[in-house]
Amino acid sequence: GSMELRVWLEGGPQRVVCGVTEATTCQDVVYALAQATAQTGRFALVERSRRSERPLAPSDRPLRLLARWGRCASDVHFLLRRCGPAVAKAGTPRGGAAAVQASPPLERVPRPRRPPPYDEAVTRLAAGAHHFFSPRGKDPPLQGLGDSPSKQPPDDYSELLKVVSLQGERLRNIHEELAQKDAELSTWEGAEASPPLEEQLRLSRQEERTLHSELTLARSQLATCEARLLQCRQRLCQLGHELSEEKRCQGGDDDLSEQLSERRRTVAQLSEELREANLEALALADADHKHWLEASGGFFNRPGSTRKIIGSPRQLESAVPTSKNPNGVWV
Repeated sequence: GSMELRVWLEGGPQRVVCGVTEATTCQDVVYALAQATAQTGRFALVERSRRSERPLAPSDRPLRLLARWGRCASDVHFLLRRCGPAVAKAGTPRGGAAAVQASPPLERVPRPRRPPPYDEAVTRLAAGAHHFFSPRGKDPPLQGLGDSPSKQPPDDYSELLKVVSLQGERLRNIHEELAQKDAELSTWEGAEASPPLEEQLRLSRQEERTLHSELTLARSQLATCEARLLQCRQRLCQLGHELSEEKRCQGGDDDLSEQLSERRRTVAQLSEELREANLEALALADADHKHWLEASGGFFNRPGSTRKIIGSPRQLESAVPTSKNPNGVWV
């Protein structure tokens, strides 16, 4: 789209040039201002900043120049400077002094159809520098500049030196700005290589949703683990009770086994004592009743004994009383 360009007239008010695009050159701006102000002569468009100023070439584009300044574009101004008088005629009188004819009033000068060439205004500075730095008295006054007088005022030399000094300073500033722009360009290239902000925002939101899902899943797993832990604790308590009961029952079985063993030992001891008592009784009975066996001719016809021995005496292996022999064995 088109934009507006503000240009200050040297020694005059500010002008606004409308319809300026990126393709608009400085020559187009000078033509438009010259036609709008009805001025004639040589003009140059100057770029002025806080530290320096420089004349622009006809092919330069003001909008691109402003874009190169970046954030410092607000400190840059464009100045329309006249490089020579509107109308001047150079002549050489008899005395050898240069005569300058004053230009007529601006109202009487007819407006040209086209402004003068822009490049003449820019190249005039170089031509003036050649004129002032050449040895005086050897070279004739520079001709072919149209309106430039044959003799320059003394202050023009100092002005030209000032312009040369400003141009040198401007070159140094351009080198510094070029290094700064290269650094900024590298930074912007790195920023362009990274994904756009919208893509980063989308990825961040997607990652946030993923983290929320993982957090919900982790909370669900934590609740499941807590429930299983509670079940394990209850099962552990139950197993503890069962183990205690089993130990108690095992202790009772041990007591019963010990009591049974004790009783078995008692029975064995009593049996042994009874056997010894029977043997002692048999020994005593053998001494007391021996004569009865000899007198009667046998044990079966012994007087005073009415008990019958059931079975053969050889079959009596134990002297323990039984249901058949409640009184034991009679020998």
